[in-house]
Amino acid sequence: MSSPQITNRRVVQALMPLLDDDITAVASEEAAAAEVAEIDALIEEAEHEWAAAELRETVRISRVFTDQTRARRAHRREDRTVLRMLPARLGAADTVEEVA
Repeated sequence: MSSPQITNRRVVQALMPLLDDDITAVASEEAAAAEVAEIDALIEEAEHEWAAAELRETVRISRVFTDQTRARRAHRREDRTVLRMLPARLGAADTVEEVA
């Protein structure tokens, strides 16, 4: 019995990379490198998304404490507190002057 031979040259050229060990090894290394590059790209994209989310959260938190409305209200509260304490301080100053 004889072994079959491929007579079509295009078929031989198409199958040659699959039969050669060196070409197969290089192809598998290239596939592994492409897979690693794809995984690295996905990790980098996830890190960028996490950094963007962290930045948004930082800005949101910082604006909560520096909101203009809250700052204005806090300033008014401080002013009212000072005004309420003013008569008590003036009264205490008058009594100190009377004693002296």
